[in-house]
Amino acid sequence: MATTLSRLLLLCFLFMATGSLQAEDWGMYSLVPASAPALVLEAVGAGTAEGTIVSVNKPADGAHQKWIIVPREPGLFVVQPAHDSSLVLSAAEGGTKNGTAIILEKKVGKPSQFWSLVKHENGTYALLPKHAPQQGLDHFGGNPSPGAKIDLWTYNAGDSHLQWWIRPLAGSGVAKAEAVEPPAYVPPAIDPKAILPGVIHQFTFTQSKIFPGTVREVTVFVPAQYDGSKPACVYVKTDGYNPREKTLLETAIATKEMPVTVGVFVRPGDVPAPMKGTLGRRNRDFEYDGVSDNKVRFLVDDLLPFIAKEYQLNLSTDGNDRCIVGGSSGGIAAFTAAWHRPEAFSRVYAVSGSWVAFRGGHEFPTMVRKFEAKPIRAFLTTATRDMENAAGDWYLVDQEMDKALKFSGYDYQFRVVDGQHGAGYGDYWREAMAYLWKDWPERIKAGPSAPRAQEILIPGEGWQLVAEGFKSTRGPACNGAGEVFFADTSNNKIHHIALDGTVSEFVSDAGQAHCVTVGADGTLFTISETSGRLMRYDARGQGSVVMEGIFGHSILARPDGSLYVTVNGDKPHGPGSVWLIKDGQKKQLDSGIKFATGMACRPDQWLLSVAEGHSKWVYSYQINDDGTLANKERYFHLHVSDWEDDGGAESVCYSLEGRQFIATRSGIQISADDGPTQVILPVPDGSRVTGVCLGGKDHDTLFAFCGNRIWKRKVQHHSTGAFTPWTPVKGTKL
Repeated sequence: MATTLSRLLLLCFLFMATGSLQAEDWGMYSLVPASAPALVLEAVGAGTAEGTIVSVNKPADGAHQKWIIVPREPGLFVVQPAHDSSLVLSAAEGGTKNGTAIILEKKVGKPSQFWSLVKHENGTYALLPKHAPQQGLDHFGGNPSPGAKIDLWTYNAGDSHLQWWIRPLAGSGVAKAEAVEPPAYVPPAIDPKAILPGVIHQFTFTQSKIFPGTVREVTVFVPAQYDGSKPACVYVKTDGYNPREKTLLETAIATKEMPVTVGVFVRPGDVPAPMKGTLGRRNRDFEYDGVSDNKVRFLVDDLLPFIAKEYQLNLSTDGNDRCIVGGSSGGIAAFTAAWHRPEAFSRVYAVSGSWVAFRGGHEFPTMVRKFEAKPIRAFLTTATRDMENAAGDWYLVDQEMDKALKFSGYDYQFRVVDGQHGAGYGDYWREAMAYLWKDWPERIKAGPSAPRAQEILIPGEGWQLVAEGFKSTRGPACNGAGEVFFADTSNNKIHHIALDGTVSEFVSDAGQAHCVTVGADGTLFTISETSGRLMRYDARGQGSVVMEGIFGHSILARPDGSLYVTVNGDKPHGPGSVWLIKDGQKKQLDSGIKFATGMACRPDQWLLSVAEGHSKWVYSYQINDDGTLANKERYFHLHVSDWEDDGGAESVCYSLEGRQFIATRSGIQISADDGPTQVILPVPDGSRVTGVCLGGKDHDTLFAFCGNRIWKRKVQHHSTGAFTPWTPVKGTKL
């Protein structure tokens, strides 16, 4: 069962040495960040002044790296450094915002000096201050360097930056912890006279552009409190109207557990048969169990605008004001809508959700684990005797979704109900709504994502739009300074992204260049699959022809001055080949790739990756001393969306830390060194990413090129290229 932030104060952790809480210290401990286990918490410089900064450093057995944990109130402790017991760990100035510094203060009993210790399943603890129990002691960004910032950050049990090993030193006991479950939901009392009856409208909808030819019943509930002066929140229910939900909505609005909300109850569509006596085309499985964005586009583009216009309703278009619910296939449909468009729906109630193999739903737990966490709040249930058929076992896969959401730090609740398929829908409806709408209109925030994503991302650093208005941005590369170059193929130009982020034209007539690369000496090279011309450009953008007659899709510079080129089609060569350009000569090294696209060398310079754009693979080759290739494997396995035929890998780059970034239809996929995709970073508008590159002033900016737009974000990894010295690579964690 997921633990929510709003109930943290209801968790009591009883730490016992001899069977009862003692009014004496707990012992002496090292506090070790789970995100950097080689370091320990310390008072910087063994300072004894109030305001001494707290950070992490390599263990040195100093008293300023040892901590005494002393119980002060039930479930609350002070944490004091062993080198000066008059000081205690505290949030600076009692701050409650993300980023508030952690310091040492004189022990005066302020709430910001008291900490609760919440134990996680992996044995680590969160330290939550009394004055801000929704915040936790944070090792910022998981920075593994001594001196890293320690601050407060929004608490999520799955965030390793907020997890600390509390390791007893000699003579200290080991703490025991017991968690007390939060009490059951108790509906607030309400005078029946305060429950006001709303109005029901019913109609048949036949005007869908997303599902052409379909006919469906729709019911609209307008609450008595609606006055149209401001946008009303929206509640969408799959599988149509049940009169009990009218009463439930009226009650929840009266108790203010929900805001003023218009209900939309919609049945799945059918395409009627053109003659009598036979079956029409039933659309429920197609619309609901399909995991594409068709359903959410139907709601957002077809149905809700029609309802707003037909009934003159002022409906909010903000996902933070919209909730979608359903059971079984309607449950997965609800979650799928929010998954694809959290800006359209961010609150989900799913009962016995069909996360099974009808149309790719069984992949959802894996997608939740791999994709960067989205701003979705969910309330899910399953039944102990849920459905089981050829598509899967609902009880098992619902538990998989529970574990996946927890793994990636989502804001959610999960209930196991004793019963059969769909059990508990009405029983948990009010609790679900109270949970989903709690703190509204405060915006729902994304969780910290899975552990491997946390090794890439920096908390608080999201995507930013760099520039737009291009036609086809492709083939990016950075130089040793971190400046980025890319081709705008349809505009026949090469552009430059400076260290300050500004974008300017570098070459106005690029000879139909399709890709760029930067050599070890800073020389820019381009290749064209249209003209067959390989070009060289100096720092002023002055070009010269290196070679004719090689119709390349992608180009990659090597440290020794040679170049790799991928070629496709029959002008003049067969599809999917890799070529070496060296000493003015070209040599085919390999063929047989369906559609050869981007390339990258690992930082230790002995492995080459070549993306296969029309499949789910990226090839791996060993690079021989003379530049030829050996030991070819279809090695890196990409995620392919259920509605796509291939991953669409177009561009590849490596980070100095040894992780591979691949531009695909699903976003930027980041692979482990041994092949599987571990992290997927979609861009804000969900576009296909056609180019990926690391660069920027500090070499830690990830750029995503998406046709007409370019996005960027700061990450924990750094750029590499032909200019980079040989760098060893370490194995990736599972």
